[in-house]
Amino acid sequence: MASTSTAASGPKKSTTVRAPWHIRTAFVAAERLAPGPAAKFLCEMWFRLPAGPDKRLRGEAPAGSAVFEIDCLGTTVWGYDWAPDTPGERPLVYLVHGWGGSTGDFKFIAANLVASGFRVVAFDAPSHGNSGPGPWGDRHANGLHLVEAMSVVLEKFGTPYAVVGHSMGCLSAVQGMLMNGVDLKSVRLAMLAPFIGGKEGFRDTIGAIVPVGPRIMDRLAPLGEAKAGVKLDDFSLNGVEVESEALIVHDRRDRPNPFRHGEALAAAWPNAELMATEGLGHRKVLVNPAVSGRVAQFLRD
Repeated sequence: MASTSTAASGPKKSTTVRAPWHIRTAFVAAERLAPGPAAKFLCEMWFRLPAGPDKRLRGEAPAGSAVFEIDCLGTTVWGYDWAPDTPGERPLVYLVHGWGGSTGDFKFIAANLVASGFRVVAFDAPSHGNSGPGPWGDRHANGLHLVEAMSVVLEKFGTPYAVVGHSMGCLSAVQGMLMNGVDLKSVRLAMLAPFIGGKEGFRDTIGAIVPVGPRIMDRLAPLGEAKAGVKLDDFSLNGVEVESEALIVHDRRDRPNPFRHGEALAAAWPNAELMATEGLGHRKVLVNPAVSGRVAQFLRD
């Protein structure tokens, strides 16, 4: 059963950029007149990362951590292992970024967890952060590439005590653990602004940028599935049985991943609780002191 904790407040400004009005107007017209070309354009843009190597989000290895690189999909996954002393005696926590993110997203959460007695392993997916270009080059990727990064980290470091994910990192972490036979009941999950995947998740995230009607979506979904090599509804948190102790943090003003998605997960997962925030949007949940403190408390409990 889900329970809603005290909301954390912050600046009431969204961090998701909508397309200019004339682009949105064009997509409204394309829904009636040219849904096919509009779907092809969106398919190309969906797999395009928000920034290239020179401008992508990056993080730095904290003082006292050990940097590692692992082979993955023909490139290297970069990350750090942060445990100032006796790492084997500290509960292991993975930090898993979302689409276009990096280890730097968790700068404050990582420091708080290490100070709370945890060992933190954070990593960048292919074509993200400090990792090398993935199979589709520097500017393009798909969710399965994030899942593969989770898989190679699991192979190197083993089953974690807990996972803290953000956005698509929530989905890729759960999918990666299931694919590698991890018993989710043994892993605590802190899911920040979770991307649920499936047709619903993709439609709502794209719709936060441009309007996507049913005629465009009916053409976009099979194009995306063919390009990524996976059915959208198979790449989803909906319908996945998760009995883990879980904390779901979601802001009511999150545009790309609407609040109702996190609320529904908290209701569906029997051991989940919901922390609803107000005014943090999609990314500021990562740097909010109340959220960071609640995540650390949840993992300590």
